[in-house]
Amino acid sequence: MKFRLGACAAVVLLAACSGQKSDSQMAALHGSAGGDSLKSQARAGMTPSGRDVHHSIANAPDRGTLMAYQNQGKPVKREGAFTYYPVSMSEEHALKGVVTGHMTVPLPDGSEVKLKYERHDEGIDGNWTWVGRVEGGDPMQEAIITFGEEAVFASIPQGNGKPPLSIRTRGTGLYAVQMDPTKVRSPNVGHNDMAIPEASGLVDTAVSQALAAKAQVAQNAVAMAAPPTGVNTIDVAVGYTAGFRNQAALKQQSVTTALTFLLQVANQGLSNSKVNGYLRLVNAQEVSYTDTNANQTALYELTGSNGASNVTIPATLTPLRTARDQYGADVALLVRGFQQPEHQGCGIAWLIGANGATVTPAQDAKWGYGVVSFGDDLGADGNSYYCAAESMVHEVGHLLGSAHDQANSNNTPGRYPYSYGYKNTAGNFYTIMAYGDAGQTPYRLFSNPNLTTCGTPASACGVANSADNARSLNQTIPVVAQFRATVVPFRGTANDFDGDGRSDVLWRNSSTAGNVIWKTANSSTQQHVYSLNAPWTVVGIGDFDGDGKADILWRNLTTGANAIWKSGSATTQQTISSVATYWKVVGIGDFDGDGKSDILWRNGSNNTIWKGGVASSQQAVGKLDAVWRVAGIADFNGDGRSDILWRNPTTGANVIWRSASSSSTQAVTSVATYWFVAGVGDFNGDGNADILWRNSSSAGSNVIWRSAIATQQQSVSSVASYWKVVDIGDYDGDGNADILWRNASNSTIWKSANATTQQAVSTIDRAWMPQPAR
Repeated sequence: MKFRLGACAAVVLLAACSGQKSDSQMAALHGSAGGDSLKSQARAGMTPSGRDVHHSIANAPDRGTLMAYQNQGKPVKREGAFTYYPVSMSEEHALKGVVTGHMTVPLPDGSEVKLKYERHDEGIDGNWTWVGRVEGGDPMQEAIITFGEEAVFASIPQGNGKPPLSIRTRGTGLYAVQMDPTKVRSPNVGHNDMAIPEASGLVDTAVSQALAAKAQVAQNAVAMAAPPTGVNTIDVAVGYTAGFRNQAALKQQSVTTALTFLLQVANQGLSNSKVNGYLRLVNAQEVSYTDTNANQTALYELTGSNGASNVTIPATLTPLRTARDQYGADVALLVRGFQQPEHQGCGIAWLIGANGATVTPAQDAKWGYGVVSFGDDLGADGNSYYCAAESMVHEVGHLLGSAHDQANSNNTPGRYPYSYGYKNTAGNFYTIMAYGDAGQTPYRLFSNPNLTTCGTPASACGVANSADNARSLNQTIPVVAQFRATVVPFRGTANDFDGDGRSDVLWRNSSTAGNVIWKTANSSTQQHVYSLNAPWTVVGIGDFDGDGKADILWRNLTTGANAIWKSGSATTQQTISSVATYWKVVGIGDFDGDGKSDILWRNGSNNTIWKGGVASSQQAVGKLDAVWRVAGIADFNGDGRSDILWRNPTTGANVIWRSASSSSTQAVTSVATYWFVAGVGDFNGDGNADILWRNSSSAGSNVIWRSAIATQQQSVSSVASYWKVVDIGDYDGDGNADILWRNASNSTIWKSANATTQQAVSTIDRAWMPQPAR
């Protein structure tokens, strides 16, 4: 299955491409198109990824509600606890709901539920997800609706005390499915879904200390999750069986929609729990493995071990194991359509870190496998045995060192003494890792005693030092995220040398040639950079190898020699071809969306691009008269590819070449020549870059054009002309670009370009300048 790895790099995350501005930027992962930009898409009937909604399975016109019931509102099928109502759906209504902030969903009993928009996320293969909550309802119950071209999957709270209404795709039909909880039974009763790996050996002290340090950083970052990076993201490879696909009579592309939905549910659970982490789907493929044996048997065969001795790996599972290595997946999951009683539960995974064992990539990566059952099946007793959408993230929780609630943990703790799920009789609820009792309400979050919104009456969602999966996950995710080196690139943060999702500042001393990096623009977190004398000059910063960390591009202005220092380190130097000195580096950007930065060279009216910084992979660029200047390089339309903003300083004319192509232009309103482009960045976090204009002839006037559109302006406070914009970056990792200002003696950051949210920056001698110099 081919994934589009552009704007979201196959991210089925919350954030990287979302519009949420709450706990996780997201969320993190954080919508892909927002505000006025999305309004134009809605009017044109286009999804955030550019797919035409009129040609999708949910192609009904917007008549004020998400869907309409067919068959005169009567069900067409009853399967045990589940009643199927055929519906026509309006993706157009959902798209407009991103703009208006509201959605209306009719229920089978004739009532309606009103949803308040929270965020949206762009996924792979044109899938996207709408997330909201019931207006005036339980704040811990959200609607998650994933749209694909040929399928829709959703969970929608009804707000009437009933279980969520689900939307399922069966073949070419869409159905609203009502569940009768009195006829539902848990498939997990009497079965254990945790497998215990063989005991780990002694761990090197230095390794233990390094991993503990990373874990502590994550634990301190629970208030605002960082954007997805290689440090906080678990890359997942999925092998699904014919049973999974056939359960809903899905086409191959529709399977991706179903998997996207499951990953969205997982990431929403992490976000709800204040966990700085994400799951990201990097590969999915069908495997010819049986659907009829026990999940435990499947796990042992997928792993090649039963925890104590080797087990033969069947050839049908080899493609999934190969994909794990090929795509750098930290964990691999086998997903099957649920069968009762054959599967003996809704899944199983290794409890990595069981009994408090230290987790290290070297020793534990081999256990990064799990098996997940999805859907429901009618038992011989006439009841429905049902595996909820949270089954996937539950099993991944085991791989991340989290155990069940203490009553159901078989006396086996997870990585830490507090790595337990939680259920509460008084509040009548249970969390993701717990096995709830009959009648208890499931909450889509991991136990966290710092949250006090669970149950009725509202109470703590965990117990300090006893049931705190969130704390445990914040410590184990950075470790498990190292099980495999990242292969599929992230949509990176500008000038982020350590890959933590926050921009850093590279300073260079014009007198001494000294260099230093201030991580997140903080002078107390410095990284020394080797000195390099003139005529060597920093001409660009970008991620040329796609590892999620910024590299420095040096150029010798006398000889034309060039070099790249990976992650800002002289010890990881990469020499690149020399170029005659009359060629100038005028910009760095990812023009083809492959996750690696490219170099834009200019010589008079001639232009060329070196993909990944490699001279042998050149891309021709159209000519443009030498009077035109590159005013900015950024992704103005959110397609995951950098665009060139050209400005004519003589006439004030402007134009954007999308993906650096002169044949794909975006008109930009002309501006008087006393205005200049002070910087470009995504100041509102909608996935589209904006232009920061500054007036050189007035009292420091500034204005932002969102998505480079003059009619979509954001006012910015004026500031005296002796203040200069010296850098643009996301210094706090919230997904919004910030402005670094400097005058003769002081510096300050305006978060999200807002003068009321300033962050002080330490004073530094004027001989030091942020690089590359503006």
